[in-house]
Amino acid sequence: MPAGFAAAGAAAQRAAADHRVADTAKWWRTLHDRELDSLIDRAIAASPTLEIALDRLQQARAQEFVVIGSALPMLGGSEGGGIGTGSDLGRGRASQTLVSAENGAGIGQINNLVGFDAAWEIDVFGKYRRAIEAAQYGVEAAIAARNVVLISLVADVTRAYLDLRALQMRLAVLRKQIEVVQKYADFVQERFSRGITNELDVTLAQRQLAELQSEIEPLLAEINAARYVIAVLIGEFPESLGQELKRPGMLPALPGRIRSGLPIDLLRRRPDIAEAERQLANANALIGVATADLFPQIAVTASYGAQQGPGLMQAPINPIWSVGPALAAPLLDFGRLDALVEKADYRSRELLFNYKQTVLNAVREVDTAVDAYTAQQARLRRLADALKAARRAVALATERFDRGLIDSLNVIDAQRQEFAIEQQYVSAQQSAAEQLVTLYKSLGGGWEDYQIFPPIPLPLPAIAAAFKSLLAPNAGP
Repeated sequence: MPAGFAAAGAAAQRAAADHRVADTAKWWRTLHDRELDSLIDRAIAASPTLEIALDRLQQARAQEFVVIGSALPMLGGSEGGGIGTGSDLGRGRASQTLVSAENGAGIGQINNLVGFDAAWEIDVFGKYRRAIEAAQYGVEAAIAARNVVLISLVADVTRAYLDLRALQMRLAVLRKQIEVVQKYADFVQERFSRGITNELDVTLAQRQLAELQSEIEPLLAEINAARYVIAVLIGEFPESLGQELKRPGMLPALPGRIRSGLPIDLLRRRPDIAEAERQLANANALIGVATADLFPQIAVTASYGAQQGPGLMQAPINPIWSVGPALAAPLLDFGRLDALVEKADYRSRELLFNYKQTVLNAVREVDTAVDAYTAQQARLRRLADALKAARRAVALATERFDRGLIDSLNVIDAQRQEFAIEQQYVSAQQSAAEQLVTLYKSLGGGWEDYQIFPPIPLPLPAIAAAFKSLLAPNAGP
C-alpha cells in the first residue's frame, strides 16, 4: 500500500502520518441536519434493498448449519417388505445398512424389515473441516456485502436529500430573480406610459421576465422527482411522504477539509475490500474440499432393527444388528476429480486478482474524491467573489440607468449575469455536497454502528422439524 494518497498534498500527508482520520462511523451527522438524520434512520430500518442484503446474509448463516450437519453422524429409520416368491422381500425396500444385518438362519423367507441405521463419515482428509471453514468465510463475505449495501444506501439518501435542498435553493434564487425583473418591468412600463422611454425597453424587460418564468415548472418537477427518490430509498411510496420535505430548506454547511487518513486504513474500513478478501478465503478453503475428494472416504455404519418371516402376526420377530467400517476410494475417473481441483485453484486465483483490483480501485476512488471536493471548494470561493462583483455591477447599472446615462439593455445584461452567476454558485454548492458524499463513501465508513443482526432459528432434527411444519403449515413471510 502507498504511504499516502496522491491527491493529498505534502501538508495533508504529514497530518495523516499521525493516523488522524475523519470520523466516518456516522459521517452524515457532521452536516447537523435533523431531517437528514431522520431519513437515514428510516432508510436503515425499512429499506427493501437493505432487507434483501440481510436475507442473503441469513441464507449464508443457514448454509453454515447445512455444512456442519453434513459432518455429523446421521440417523435414520426405514421399513420394507412385501409378499412374493423371493427369499428376502425387504432387500431393496429397507436401507442397505439394515439389510446387511439380516439373518436368514431358520427362516425360509424374510417378509418384513424394520429398524434404524446410522452413518458417520470420518473426516480423515479434512473435507468437512475445509467445507465448514469455507461456509464461515461465506458468512463473513455476506456480512461485508450487506455493509456495502448499507453505506451505499446512506450515501444515496444523503445525496438525494442534498440535491433536493440544492434544487429548492435554485428555485428560491429563480423566484427572487423573477421578482426583481418583475419590478424592473413594471418600472419600465411606467416610464413608457409617461413617455420617458421607448417600447423596445418594455419589450426587452417582458422578454426577460417570460424567459425566467418558463424555468419554474421544470424546476418544480425536478424537486418532486428528488422527493420521490427519497421516498423509495426509505421504503415508502412517494404519496406517503405527504407534505414532508415540501418546505424549502438550505443546503447544510459543508466542512472545509476532511482527513482521509492513510491508504492502508481502507483495508480495515471498506466493506467491499473485506468482501473480496473473504470471497478469496472461501475459494481457498474450497480447494481443500476438492482435494479431499481425491482420497478415500472412510465411514462407520451401524444398524439395529428386527426381521419377520411369513405369517405377519403369527411369525416371530427376530432382532438384528450390524456395525462396521466402510471405505470408498476413487481409482479411475479419467481426471475428473483432478480437474475439479484445478478449477477450484483457478477460481481462487481469479478472486485473488479481484481482491487486488478492489484495493486499487478503492485508493483511486479516494484520490479522485479528494481532488474533486477540493476543486469544488476552490470553485465556490471564486464564484463567491464573482457574485459579489455581479451584484455591485447591477447596482451601478441601475443607478446609471436612473440618471439616464445608459439604456435598459445594460441593466438587463447586468441582471442576467448576476442571475447566471448566482445559479452557478448554487450548482457549485450542490456539486460540492455531492463530492462530499462521494468522498465519505470512498472512505468506507458508516456501517460500524449497525452490526447487530437478528438470529436465525436453531435448526431442528428432521423429525422435530416435520412436526413443527405440521403444527404451523402456513409459517413463512
